[in-house]
Amino acid sequence: MKTCILVNSNIVVPLNDFTQSYIANVLCAIANSLGIESKYITVCMERNELRIHTEDGEVETVKKFAKEWIESTIKGMLSPLKGVLCIREVVITSRRAE
Repeated sequence: MKTCILVNSNIVVPLNDFTQSYIANVLCAIANSLGIESKYITVCMERNELRIHTEDGEVETVKKFAKEWIESTIKGMLSPLKGVLCIREVVITSRRAE
């Protein structure tokens, strides 16, 4: 799996293979829990907004608690990457290996 984290639209956070795989597995599990099977998952986090996209378009998270749970999971997953979450915009893209 390949994962890329982009901060503020221009800063790429370097990730080792383990971290890339870990983040991709978490994002895939989130998508699967929403009933979505996808090779590509992109999560966009801004101050008060969380959006999840797959190759089929944006994923609708209807329930507020589900969105908050997903956001909390992603923030927890990124917390070891010091300083990433205090930035205004974080985009995480993961792609499953063929």
